[in-house]
Amino acid sequence: MMTNYEKIKTARRDLEKLRAELIASLNTQKDRDSDLLILHERVSKAINALSP
Repeated sequence: MMTNYEKIKTARRDLEKLRAELIASLNTQKDRDSDLLILHERVSKAINALSP
């Protein structure tokens, strides 16, 4: 069974992976989709909230 710390660490790692995918997606688009920018901002805030 995972401890709460391990669960948070896993969630943060998953969010960092998602953020990297969003950045790659934003870099390949000519027009930056505002929804992707908002999602990137929210994922970044979630990562910061889970950081020690």
